[in-house]
Amino acid sequence: MAQLTLQSRSGSHTLPVETNKSIVELAKKHKVVWGYACQRGVCAQCRTLVIEGAEALNEVTKEEKLRLRKAERAEGYRLGCQVQIVKDGDVTLAHRPY
Repeated sequence: MAQLTLQSRSGSHTLPVETNKSIVELAKKHKVVWGYACQRGVCAQCRTLVIEGAEALNEVTKEEKLRLRKAERAEGYRLGCQVQIVKDGDVTLAHRPY
């Protein structure tokens, strides 16, 4: 069974994969500290580094293209409020706010 690993300041948390929910929604559901404010892709407090499993995630959204620099996206950064798991596979993400 695929696993989602969230790395935050409070430690590493392994959760079951749930598709079509944002990482911020999953973190809230499982009481994992994952900073956010707007949940609309504006504030970037939920900036997230994809460590493993990018192929299981949705495409970069227009909100991410507006908020994150091209170089950040190339390094694997996404917004936790926008990124969703859309296919089965292990995914590891790290909360990396500015």
